[in-house]
Amino acid sequence: MANRLTHFIKITLLAVVLWGATLHAQGARYPSLSQNRVVLVGDSGRWDADKVHTLSVVEANRGGYRYWGYYGLSYYWLFGGGQLNLLKAGLARSNDLIHWDKYEGNPIIGDNCRWPNAILVGSKFYVFYEEYDEANDSRIVMVTSKDGIHFDNKMVVVPRERGMQNQNPFIYFNKRDKNFYLFYYSGIEKSRDSTSKNWNIMVRKSRKIEHLKDANPMILITARHTLAAPSVAFYKNRYYLLVEAWNPERWGKKWVTLAYVSNKIDGKYKELSNSPVLNDTDACAFQYVFHNNLYIFYSHCVDTARSNWDLRMVKVTK
Repeated sequence: MANRLTHFIKITLLAVVLWGATLHAQGARYPSLSQNRVVLVGDSGRWDADKVHTLSVVEANRGGYRYWGYYGLSYYWLFGGGQLNLLKAGLARSNDLIHWDKYEGNPIIGDNCRWPNAILVGSKFYVFYEEYDEANDSRIVMVTSKDGIHFDNKMVVVPRERGMQNQNPFIYFNKRDKNFYLFYYSGIEKSRDSTSKNWNIMVRKSRKIEHLKDANPMILITARHTLAAPSVAFYKNRYYLLVEAWNPERWGKKWVTLAYVSNKIDGKYKELSNSPVLNDTDACAFQYVFHNNLYIFYSHCVDTARSNWDLRMVKVTK
């Protein structure tokens, strides 16, 4: 009898702990954000006019600038037939994350480069980005540079799969376990059969960045509506994951940015109670922590019909 009572108490306590953890996750919120600021736009009549879409930032402390940002454009052709030479990457540099000077030699990657995402490891720059073929199937590649401007040594990290998208890379070094993590979107969005469409947020990890190509992928989140563009940040002992979403039945015809939280970088992520955290046709968010401050750089659509965007930034206020 005593053993049964002890067993019952243990089960009850476990249930209470799990119930409390669930309530905690449901009540957890993404930190409060500042008013947004436009930090980067395309130049009229130039290669990036109206299309600045993503900004990946590293703290480089080179050439008179603390921060180096790699930006990409919004061009996207769902069923192929696009001009891949329009997909380019540019470099912009800043000392305050607000005012950015574009590199006079832009674009630094001039063909079939979308969604550049950078990391600085020691003195070596790595940029991951997505490439397309004539059918718009995509893959993720990696290039390297010593000066942050001239990139080569292209390596395929996530290969193409027929009829699928493998894209939206976000590279992250986790100081807690000393592993590199590559987050990305993989799915089927081009099928004429709506029942086969799916969107998956994926992650790979490796002790060495060059070995990510051999790492086993793992699904973090899956959905039947558009869910893509992951980015992660570790802030105040939590991992925050942001993803873009498009679901007219829920949010109308506009992009939103959803927020999730986990206590493990490749663990189970739960959506936060104040998600979406960006909800005015806002997408493609990259999160970064610099000097204990959390920043989000994201794209805001200023003209949906023409797919014209500008690049904005918000900062966590508390």
